[in-house]
Amino acid sequence: MPYRIAVDIGGTFTDCVVVDQQGERTVSKALTRYGALDEGVVEAVALNARQLGLSAAELLEGTELFVHGTTQATNALITHEGALVGLITTAGHEDVLSIGRVYSKIAGLTERDLVHSSRLAKPEPIVPRRLVRGINERIDRDGDVVVALSDDEVIAAIKTLVAAGVEAIAVSFLWSFVNDTHEQRVRRLLAEHAPGVFASISSQVAPVLGEYERTATTAVNAYVGPKVVGYLERLDTRLRADGLRQPLLVMQASGGLTSAADAASVPIVTLDSGPVGGILGCQYLGSLYGENNVIGTDVGGTSFDVGLIRAGEIPLHPDPVVAQYNLRLPKILIDSIGSGGGSIAWIDEGGLLRVGPQSAGSRPGPACYGLGGAEATVTDADLVLGYLDSGAFLGGRMPLDRDLALKALARLGGSLGMEPEEVAIGVFTIINAQMADLIRKLTIEQGHDPRECILVAYGGAGPTHAAFYGSDIGCKAILVPARSTAFSAEGMLACDITHTADVSRTRVSPLTGDDIRQIGETLDALQQGLRRQFQDEGTPGDAVSYARSLGVRFRNQVQTLPVPLPDGPLGADLAQTLPAEFASRYAQVYGEGAVLAGGRIEIDMHRVVGTHAVSRPPLAARPSAGAPAEPKGQRQVHFGGTGFVATQVFDGAALQPGQVIAGPAVIERMGDSVVLPPGYQAAVDPFLSLRLSRAAQPESDTAAAATATGLAR
Repeated sequence: MPYRIAVDIGGTFTDCVVVDQQGERTVSKALTRYGALDEGVVEAVALNARQLGLSAAELLEGTELFVHGTTQATNALITHEGALVGLITTAGHEDVLSIGRVYSKIAGLTERDLVHSSRLAKPEPIVPRRLVRGINERIDRDGDVVVALSDDEVIAAIKTLVAAGVEAIAVSFLWSFVNDTHEQRVRRLLAEHAPGVFASISSQVAPVLGEYERTATTAVNAYVGPKVVGYLERLDTRLRADGLRQPLLVMQASGGLTSAADAASVPIVTLDSGPVGGILGCQYLGSLYGENNVIGTDVGGTSFDVGLIRAGEIPLHPDPVVAQYNLRLPKILIDSIGSGGGSIAWIDEGGLLRVGPQSAGSRPGPACYGLGGAEATVTDADLVLGYLDSGAFLGGRMPLDRDLALKALARLGGSLGMEPEEVAIGVFTIINAQMADLIRKLTIEQGHDPRECILVAYGGAGPTHAAFYGSDIGCKAILVPARSTAFSAEGMLACDITHTADVSRTRVSPLTGDDIRQIGETLDALQQGLRRQFQDEGTPGDAVSYARSLGVRFRNQVQTLPVPLPDGPLGADLAQTLPAEFASRYAQVYGEGAVLAGGRIEIDMHRVVGTHAVSRPPLAARPSAGAPAEPKGQRQVHFGGTGFVATQVFDGAALQPGQVIAGPAVIERMGDSVVLPPGYQAAVDPFLSLRLSRAAQPESDTAAAATATGLAR
């Protein structure tokens, strides 16, 4: 029987989902092994195999699709544990990374961090200044060679960098995205004189306008390259030795899957690939439910990730910020903060209780894990408040220690003059408020009404907190998927294989006939390159579809918006249709009043995305049950305004479609606990997902329900 496997590495757990031919899913979680991520992957696969009554080898041998989302690149950036990188650039431009942009010191920071702006500084250059080499070469904006490249000068630079111990070399020349002749020559010289050094070439990584962003992207690609490549090679070798016969596919930051070999050539495409899988899963789930406006919320061990789907479309961020570096690569728009189950509670210099962004990770992990962690975390608070069962965590496979959680919270309580349970309430309230604030930032502050959206809650801790932060933002409904604990992994199975080609060419309206012809020629050249790439991977040309778009902005603005183009040759009507379509999209993103009527536009980016469709695994609807849900027991659970109350506990694995559970209640499933405050109910749908909503109640009970969810003001 053919299987499909998806694995997502999170900050605390590595999740694995296996789907068989009938669409039945099995899920497992293993602790993420820092320094040996492949070990966690192999363990998670073996746990699934055991559930299926197979050996790991039998499962892998019967697998037709293996998809992986890796955090290796993201972790290397955040922990500053990437490679030692050298940079070869145009003479006179050696300080581009040090100079950066005027806003570099605040790029990507939260509002909390910005309060201390007087203490902030630009990020440390990812390439030390001593490892930057300027080369006397020059290509102008038209692609003409003004100063020829000297092989001897390049070879000398390579040798000095190798002697300095670099593990990777980035190459970024001026206007290389117009004419890459010089960069390609340096690539060949690197292969000859530094064969063991990872090479990152800007005309391949980021062939776009913007000297700083292009160089930063190329340098970051070099910084994470050796670790990502080494990891993918180890994992691929390990899986093949254990029986996998199909190619390993990797999730990309832009959405879609690519081969491990392609990801190894431009490893920066794997940034945040796990959260991307979750948002793509939300898009697929929304289509099943007929919901075009979806807020995806992923509460993992280290972070809270939010993505927004409007009118069925997922927006791409053309200039994402990662570790304070402005990058130029298409990346699905996801906002994240350090608020997850492993987020550490602490007291600031003003004596106030704070939560995150630092995390206990998987080891030592929260105090209640019993693995040596001593600091109180969100998971410890959830356990003490009764939202988690110490004996049912991960289906009982990983018991939690409530006494250790109480001791960790008591240490904070001693400084705050509070009991451990009071500290837990504070931690729970703060984390929910932080989550709701991030959702408002991505919706209300961008002109989107969350009341028009359903909220999908997933990740190991998402279902525990969803009713609280979901109520706070006033969403239409809350949907908790059947396998929310590993939903990001499952979402990867709803993805296609994609490759993207883009290049910067600037054109200003009104577009002439020559402009339109040149746009068409540029897009055709990009498409031909993608066609060759797919063919090299064994995909026939007629199995690939192509989507073309232009990055457009108002003149004198810096942010571009993608505008899709129709199939077929471009006609003279593009001069009118492009500005109109851009204005419509601009109004959707920034509001109707933001459009500059009659304003001239500027084209910056030309992009083609090739897609090889992968069939979606079936998701069977189940018939409704005739009997009501029966609780398996009860325990004391805390709800704001009511304190600890006797609360019914349900076995999530035993629930059937059509059953409705009224709060207060806790629904325990493998890997998560769905918490229903008083005044809420959960309805089981045909896909075994839970739809959380306010239950019909007398008006006199409304204030009490609001207090229980922490919404009373």
